[in-house]
Amino acid sequence: MFLIAGACWLVFASGFGVVLLQYIRQGAGLQFFGWMFSSGSVLIGLVHVVGFVIAAFLCFAIGAGLLARGFVRAGEDVEKTDSEK
Repeated sequence: MFLIAGACWLVFASGFGVVLLQYIRQGAGLQFFGWMFSSGSVLIGLVHVVGFVIAAFLCFAIGAGLLARGFVRAGEDVEKTDSEK
C-alpha cells in the first residue's frame, strides 16, 4: 500500500512540475494584466511559481517517504518471518 501511495504522490509531483513549466512558458503572471510588464504582474507570477515549486517539492517528499517506508517495511517483514522459524 505504501508503494502505491508513494507512486501516486510522485505522479502528483510530476504533474505540478509539468503545470509549472507550462505556466512559465506562457509568461508567468503576464496574463493577468495583459502584456503590460509591471511589478504587479511580476509579483503575481512569482507567487504562483513559488507556490507550484513548494507543492511539487511537498508531493515529492511525501512520495519519496512513502516509497522508502514501503521498501523498508517489506524488508522488516521478511527478516521477522526468517527469524521466527
